[in-house]
Amino acid sequence: MNIQNLNPQELEQLQTLLNKMNPQPIEIDPVEKMIEGIIDNFDFNQVQHAMDLLDWKWRGEYVTVDMLKETAKQLLRGAMKSRLGEFKNEHYEMGIVNGTGGFEAKAWCDETKTKIVALDLKFILESWDESIEE
Repeated sequence: MNIQNLNPQELEQLQTLLNKMNPQPIEIDPVEKMIEGIIDNFDFNQVQHAMDLLDWKWRGEYVTVDMLKETAKQLLRGAMKSRLGEFKNEHYEMGIVNGTGGFEAKAWCDETKTKIVALDLKFILESWDESIEE
């Protein structure tokens, strides 16, 4: 095949086919990449095991690893949205927390308060806090 003999419409069709064969890489949102990194590395099986030992249920329902992962994603995205939304006026170094069912998701933003720079996920069995107001 000699591409020099192709008319403009045939050249356009050929270019379309070649583009489909060699797609451009899809850029992944950095925050979604952080969330996926947390989901891939967090030990949800260990959390489920602890919940089983404690007979810990959510809304009276047995908690599966899939439920844990989905809840973690929702909390991480919620912390991110809160940090860049309703808590945008807080000092940029302050992490914003979303939590439920033992999970605590935290998000931090950059100095300009325009992008998330760090996320954190914890599963907490016990916590205590006290302070003195001055």
